[in-house]
Amino acid sequence: MKNEYFVSPQWLNEHLYDENVVVIDASAPMPTQSIDYQQLWLEKHIPGAQFFNLDKVANLQTNLPHMLPEPDVFRQAVSQMGISENHLVIIYDQGNLFSAPRAWWTFKIFGARHIRILEGGLQDWQQAGYPTESGEVIRSPETFNLQFTPEKVFTQTKILAALNSKSPVQFIDARAEDRFQAKAPEPRPGLRMGHLPGAKNVPWTALIDNGSYKSVEEIAAIFRAQGVDLNQPIMTSCGSGMTAAVLVLGLDMIGHKEAGLYDASWAEWGADDSLPLEK
Repeated sequence: MKNEYFVSPQWLNEHLYDENVVVIDASAPMPTQSIDYQQLWLEKHIPGAQFFNLDKVANLQTNLPHMLPEPDVFRQAVSQMGISENHLVIIYDQGNLFSAPRAWWTFKIFGARHIRILEGGLQDWQQAGYPTESGEVIRSPETFNLQFTPEKVFTQTKILAALNSKSPVQFIDARAEDRFQAKAPEPRPGLRMGHLPGAKNVPWTALIDNGSYKSVEEIAAIFRAQGVDLNQPIMTSCGSGMTAAVLVLGLDMIGHKEAGLYDASWAEWGADDSLPLEK
C-alpha cells in the first residue's frame, strides 16, 4: 500500500479479493459534460467494483447538485452495497480525479475508517494490463455505523458568520482562474460571476498530474504561492462542492486535516443576488 491516501494498480490487483477490500467507481460528469458514467461502469469496471452515484446518494430535496446526503440516506445506501465503516474502501473514477476525492470526503465525513484512492484511476489500471468486467455487481448487505462530523461541512450561514465576524477562516476556491476572476461565465446558467469576498484561488487541476496528486512538497508550495496560511483555518469551495474536495484531500496530505468544505459552493452563492461577492 502506497500510503494512507492512495493505492497503486499493482497493490489493488494483488489485494482485489481480500475479504476486507471494497472497490467503488465514483465517476461523475463535469457540468459541461453529458456522460452517463453509470452506464460506462456497467460496460467496463474493475472486477467487483460497484458504482457509487454521487448524484443519487445525495440530498435530493434541493435543486443543488450532489449535495451531501442526510446521514441515514448515506448509511442505508452503503450498507446495501455491503460496506461497513471498517472495510478498506478503494475509490476510483474514470477521469482525472475530478470526482474520486468527493467520494473520499463523503465517506470520511460519515466515519469510514479506511479509505484510499486508486492512483491513475481506471485508465492506469487498464494500462497496467489488469482485467475488467461488465454487468451489475451485488454484495451481501453490511451495517455501516456512522460517525458524522458536520462541523467540516460549511453552509451559507457559516460563511456569512465568518465574513461578518472577521474570522481567521480562509476561503479557497478550486475553480479555474478565469471563472474565479469573473473573466469566464459559469457553466451552470443563471449564476453570477466572481468569488467569495477575500477568497484565494487554487484551481483543483494545479494539484493533479495525469490522474495522480503531485508530491506533498509541491502541493504545499502551490497553496503558499497563492497566499494561503497553512497554520490558519481553511474552507474550500468550487462550482458545486465537487472539486473543493480535491483541495481538502490535498490539504489533508500536507497536514491540514481540519479543512471545511462549502457543500453548495458557487451553485448556491452565485445564484443569490443578496450575497456579497468580489470580482
